[in-house]
Amino acid sequence: MTIWQPDLSRASGPIYVAIADAIAREVDAGILSPGAKLPTHRELAEGLEVALTTVTRGYAEAERRGLVSGEVGRGTFVRGGAGREATTERGTAPALIDLTVNALLPYAHAAQLTASMARLLSREDPIRMLDYQPFQGDERQRTAGALWMERAGVAASPSRVLVTSGAQHAMAVALSTLANPGDVVLTERLTYSGMKSLANHLHVRLVGLAMDEHGLLPDALETACRQGGAKALYTMPTLHNPAGIVMPEERRAEIAAIADRFALPVLEDDSYGFLVPDVKPLATFSPNVYYLCGTSKSLAASLRIGFLLCPPDMVDRLTAAISSTTFMASPPMGAVVAEWIFDGTADRIMAWKRKEVAARREVAAAVLGRFDNTGHPMAQHLWLELPDPWRTDQFVSQARMRGVLVSPAEDFVVDRSPPPYAVRVTLGSVRTRDALKRGLTTLAEILDAPAEPCRAMA
Repeated sequence: MTIWQPDLSRASGPIYVAIADAIAREVDAGILSPGAKLPTHRELAEGLEVALTTVTRGYAEAERRGLVSGEVGRGTFVRGGAGREATTERGTAPALIDLTVNALLPYAHAAQLTASMARLLSREDPIRMLDYQPFQGDERQRTAGALWMERAGVAASPSRVLVTSGAQHAMAVALSTLANPGDVVLTERLTYSGMKSLANHLHVRLVGLAMDEHGLLPDALETACRQGGAKALYTMPTLHNPAGIVMPEERRAEIAAIADRFALPVLEDDSYGFLVPDVKPLATFSPNVYYLCGTSKSLAASLRIGFLLCPPDMVDRLTAAISSTTFMASPPMGAVVAEWIFDGTADRIMAWKRKEVAARREVAAAVLGRFDNTGHPMAQHLWLELPDPWRTDQFVSQARMRGVLVSPAEDFVVDRSPPPYAVRVTLGSVRTRDALKRGLTTLAEILDAPAEPCRAMA
């Protein structure tokens, strides 16, 4: 491809960085496909009316980010399989397309974000960034967390907000404080696999409750509460993982009322709430909900900053749990996240992610729409129910042999309940929409063909 020319009319900062950013955006959007040949340095310089050295620096920056590769005598080519899409040694043909990791990195903003991190940290007191800080996070970080929650509609005082090392750590802090080994914690029948792992680590027994197309059934919760013994309810009412359900407001109010009536603590995991910002969290219906959210899904996985809102009388106990586990969240990452919340960077990243998830859902609808998949149109994963005669293990095995990884329903089923014939397919775990389309097309081809027996193992 030698006719590509980016639009830099709204670029700010160095032109060479803008060229690399443009390549990143168009790779991410699928406009530049793996293996595509870019214009020569001279062609692009003439087209943009910039110095040849500027283009050379731009291509070098893109190569540094892993977006392109230059071959002497042949030119500059878009790399295949960037991000989580595995490639062969020459980087031209995908070996595995991993659709199991439920995250979408801020690909279009990556360079700006890392540069922003460097600038922000360079302005901080270096000794303070290297020293111990309050277990629950400093005042600025907790205020940022409260603001983050208030934008979601949850009334939050900084005094009730704790800063944790990601949402998973917030779950661990809350669960280990509310339940002892052997205690029962309620969840939906299908629940986040990270909660299953955590419960196993803490020796807590999960009991799955019945669901329908709107999420957790109130009658099932009330029956479990009347039976007694449960120490807490863990739930993900917004973009449930794995089912992708958004619980209606009326049901949220009913669930909150039942929990309040039985004095049952509720852990609300709102990790994906940023994708549907107009939905009211469960915490808006009761002040007794432990509301947790994080930056791994909404911003970037490596930040590892979470926020936990708790009742006032639980602040000290939960702070002690933080000090007993990670001692404190990372001060540098906490400082970066707080600044991004205050200066609007976090809002811009989440807006881009909403737009990108919508675009990827369109890709998924075009490829897999004829098959039975449920969930909200803004979920960044599909819950794909398999048609007869497919079994889940059979389909997962066939997909893997064809180079695509998906998560079986067994990963999310609580107790020993029989799992549905379904798989979770994530939409953000590969860098480009083109890679996503290839992976989904492979799944569609498998479903269109007769079910084949799994390969025999000696």
